[in-house]
Amino acid sequence: MRVDLRNRRTVLLGVFVAVLVIFAAGMGAAWHVRNKTICKDGKPPVAQQSAALMPTVYKCHNGQIITSAQG
Repeated sequence: MRVDLRNRRTVLLGVFVAVLVIFAAGMGAAWHVRNKTICKDGKPPVAQQSAALMPTVYKCHNGQIITSAQG
């Protein structure tokens, strides 16, 4: 089976399918990590501080300080 890439409808359908697959993969990844937090108490951080080349520092509700490396 040969696909004609000069056919506008075929190309647009392929782009649509690719975007749909990427969107579904992103939604699946978000669903998978929905309950993971960096603080041990399960709540989101109270504050964060970051610089361009420095690791991000998070402060939790219980006073815990967490450093997260970017990359």
